[in-house]
Amino acid sequence: MNTLNSNYLSAKSPHTYPTKARSSRANSSSTTTGTHLTRPKPGPRLILIISALLIAAILGCSSDVEPTPYNRDVFTPIAGPPPLPMIFEGKFTVAGEPGPANQTIYAEFIHGGSGNSRTLEGEYVQVILSPVSVDDIEHGVISFYLGTREGDHVKADQTWDWIGVDTPTNQILDLSFPRFPDS
Repeated sequence: MNTLNSNYLSAKSPHTYPTKARSSRANSSSTTTGTHLTRPKPGPRLILIISALLIAAILGCSSDVEPTPYNRDVFTPIAGPPPLPMIFEGKFTVAGEPGPANQTIYAEFIHGGSGNSRTLEGEYVQVILSPVSVDDIEHGVISFYLGTREGDHVKADQTWDWIGVDTPTNQILDLSFPRFPDS
């Protein structure tokens, strides 16, 4: 590389460095200048901005919905006659205040669930359900919801562990919900 080209590269690219070039002859070497393009290191400010965007994206994608620990698509019905139902009723609150009338409350196992029940002022009645699958009995936990299955719904802080009953059984269970469902 001649001096003119070496100066041209040095002026054009500030990232030049001297290199040793070896020829094919055994002990012959010469020093030349070569270009070395480097990427500038990201500064602390850029790293901070990228970190903040990643955290915002992660938090924005999270939700209050708990993942279902079981597969609702796999359904093994209970052999023989279905178990007798439990009928739930009690008081209900939303964010610590007595719940208003004409709200919808329902309950669910994994596969079995109640119909929708309309509330009275501060009370709910006639939430009727029983297990319909082997998973319902093995899992055995009933969850209660304010809202509709198709729309937004809020899970109650309370659950009920299923126990088999010999007759239809009324059960009083007060429910508290952290918020109203979104409209």
